[in-house]
Amino acid sequence: MKRIVLFILILFAIIILGYFVNKIGADDKMTVEGYILNKEGILYLITDEDFDVKTAKELSNLEFIKSYGGIYSLDSVPFSFSQYKDGQKIRVWYDEILESHPAKIKVLKAKRK
Repeated sequence: MKRIVLFILILFAIIILGYFVNKIGADDKMTVEGYILNKEGILYLITDEDFDVKTAKELSNLEFIKSYGGIYSLDSVPFSFSQYKDGQKIRVWYDEILESHPAKIKVLKAKRK
Protein backbone atom coordinates (compact mmCIF):
# COMPACT_ATOMS: atom_id res chain seq x y z
CA MET A 1 0.00 0.00 0.00
CA LYS A 2 2.82 2.39 0.86
CA ARG A 3 4.50 1.63 -2.46
CA ILE A 4 1.37 2.52 -4.40
CA VAL A 5 0.99 5.85 -2.57
CA LEU A 6 4.69 6.61 -3.08
CA PHE A 7 4.41 5.72 -6.78
CA ILE A 8 1.37 8.00 -7.21
CA LEU A 9 3.14 10.88 -5.43
CA ILE A 10 6.25 10.51 -7.61
CA LEU A 11 4.12 10.33 -10.77
CA PHE A 12 2.19 13.43 -9.72
CA ALA A 13 5.44 15.31 -9.01
CA ILE A 14 6.82 14.39 -12.46
CA ILE A 15 3.64 15.64 -14.15
CA ILE A 16 3.70 18.94 -12.25
CA LEU A 17 7.42 19.42 -12.96
CA GLY A 18 6.88 18.73 -16.67
CA TYR A 19 4.05 21.28 -16.78
CA PHE A 20 6.22 24.04 -15.30
CA VAL A 21 9.21 23.22 -17.52
CA ASN A 22 6.97 23.51 -20.60
CA LYS A 23 5.47 26.80 -19.38
CA ILE A 24 8.91 28.36 -18.84
CA GLY A 25 10.32 27.14 -22.16
CA ALA A 26 7.27 28.18 -24.20
CA ASP A 27 7.13 31.77 -22.92
CA ASP A 28 9.47 33.29 -25.50
CA LYS A 29 8.33 30.98 -28.29
CA MET A 30 4.69 31.99 -27.98
CA THR A 31 5.04 35.63 -28.94
CA VAL A 32 4.21 37.70 -31.97
CA GLU A 33 5.22 41.27 -32.85
CA GLY A 34 3.18 43.72 -34.86
CA TYR A 35 1.22 46.95 -34.94
CA ILE A 36 -1.95 47.42 -32.92
CA LEU A 37 -5.13 48.90 -34.38
CA ASN A 38 -8.53 49.46 -32.78
CA LYS A 39 -11.05 49.27 -35.63
CA GLU A 40 -14.78 49.40 -34.90
CA GLY A 41 -14.26 48.15 -31.33
CA ILE A 42 -12.07 45.19 -32.30
CA LEU A 43 -8.35 45.14 -31.53
CA TYR A 44 -6.17 43.86 -34.37
CA LEU A 45 -2.49 42.97 -34.45
CA ILE A 46 -0.93 43.43 -37.89
CA THR A 47 2.46 41.81 -38.56
CA ASP A 48 2.78 43.21 -42.10
CA GLU A 49 5.67 45.73 -42.29
CA ASP A 50 3.83 47.74 -44.98
CA PHE A 51 1.10 48.62 -42.48
CA ASP A 52 -0.16 52.23 -42.55
CA VAL A 53 -2.59 53.40 -39.85
CA LYS A 54 -4.21 56.12 -41.96
CA THR A 55 -4.95 53.76 -44.85
CA ALA A 56 -6.18 50.99 -42.55
CA LYS A 57 -8.65 53.33 -40.81
CA GLU A 58 -10.17 54.36 -44.16
CA LEU A 59 -10.77 50.78 -45.35
CA SER A 60 -13.84 48.73 -44.47
CA ASN A 61 -13.25 45.68 -42.26
CA LEU A 62 -13.40 43.27 -45.20
CA GLU A 63 -11.00 45.36 -47.33
CA PHE A 64 -8.72 45.82 -44.32
CA ILE A 65 -8.46 42.07 -43.70
CA LYS A 66 -7.75 41.38 -47.38
CA SER A 67 -5.18 44.20 -47.71
CA TYR A 68 -2.64 43.01 -45.16
CA GLY A 69 -0.96 39.68 -44.56
CA GLY A 70 -0.61 38.53 -40.98
CA ILE A 71 -3.66 39.99 -39.25
CA TYR A 72 -4.75 38.69 -35.87
CA SER A 73 -7.84 39.59 -33.89
CA LEU A 74 -6.91 39.94 -30.22
CA ASP A 75 -9.19 37.91 -27.94
CA SER A 76 -9.27 37.89 -24.12
CA VAL A 77 -7.44 41.21 -24.00
CA PRO A 78 -6.21 42.41 -20.59
CA PHE A 79 -7.19 45.90 -19.41
CA SER A 80 -3.59 47.07 -19.89
CA PHE A 81 -4.33 47.52 -23.63
CA SER A 82 -5.98 50.89 -23.02
CA GLN A 83 -2.51 52.48 -22.83
CA TYR A 84 -1.65 51.54 -26.44
CA LYS A 85 -2.35 53.81 -29.39
CA ASP A 86 -3.13 52.81 -32.97
CA GLY A 87 0.02 52.09 -34.97
CA GLN A 88 2.27 51.32 -31.99
CA LYS A 89 4.55 48.33 -32.39
CA ILE A 90 3.99 45.80 -29.62
CA ARG A 91 5.00 42.30 -28.65
CA VAL A 92 2.18 39.99 -27.54
CA TRP A 93 2.51 36.83 -25.47
CA TYR A 94 -0.33 34.45 -26.16
CA ASP A 95 -1.82 31.24 -24.87
CA GLU A 96 -3.25 29.91 -28.11
CA ILE A 97 -4.26 30.93 -31.63
CA LEU A 98 -7.83 30.08 -32.59
CA GLU A 99 -8.61 29.18 -36.17
CA SER A 100 -10.80 31.81 -37.83
CA HIS A 101 -10.37 34.56 -40.38
CA PRO A 102 -8.58 36.57 -39.16
CA ALA A 103 -7.04 34.25 -36.58
CA LYS A 104 -7.82 35.07 -32.94
CA ILE A 105 -5.06 35.25 -30.34
CA LYS A 106 -5.78 34.71 -26.64
CA VAL A 107 -3.53 37.38 -25.15
CA LEU A 108 -1.63 36.83 -21.90
CA LYS A 109 0.36 40.08 -21.84
CA ALA A 110 1.77 42.77 -24.12
CA LYS A 111 4.78 45.07 -24.14
CA ARG A 112 5.75 48.06 -26.31
CA LYS A 113 8.69 47.62 -28.67
